[in-house]
Amino acid sequence: MGRRRSSPGAWLTALGLMFVLLFSQAPRAEGLPPNLRASLLVRILAYDRRMGVRPPPLTIAVLYREGNADSEGQGQEFTRALELASRGRSVLGRPVRIVRVGFRDPTQLRDDLSQARVVALYACEGLEADTTSIARVTRQLSILSFAGSRTELEQGLAIGLGRQGNSPIILIQLAAARAEGADLDAGLLSLSQLVEPARSTP
Repeated sequence: MGRRRSSPGAWLTALGLMFVLLFSQAPRAEGLPPNLRASLLVRILAYDRRMGVRPPPLTIAVLYREGNADSEGQGQEFTRALELASRGRSVLGRPVRIVRVGFRDPTQLRDDLSQARVVALYACEGLEADTTSIARVTRQLSILSFAGSRTELEQGLAIGLGRQGNSPIILIQLAAARAEGADLDAGLLSLSQLVEPARSTP
């Protein structure tokens, strides 16, 4: 990826083509296929200007609920997809590293993310009941958060990777992204739909 960015229009065209190719391989998936979600996430990181000044490598955490078989399975699958999406690539000149983190409680989560020097986090299914607590941690540590559903954004996470009909969609809860310290390029905002936080969001 490096430092050169495509124009928003060209980037959107590329995403649309990528979606057609990948979605055709998984027509029964309820959301985006993991490989497309992973490619989107890695590309979106370059639109947070902070990544260009973070010390390498840029560590992305895949967060799953410990003890939940479905969540653990999704965590393993998405970790593999991110490893493939980031292999041989850099984000603003920095290599990418992927780690998996099991969620038990907010204190453990804060310690694990801090120790690993995580800059971005993807929350797998099974964590919905703790989204608000997770969001508090990502804001404390200035970690850009991603999820697969609008509900998780309404509850405090920053960027959603989903689909609308047969098209990929990027959702942004702008207040949450700013609370996490994100410095998002206007090009990304022009490609995204904004989501309002729920009233109870911290």
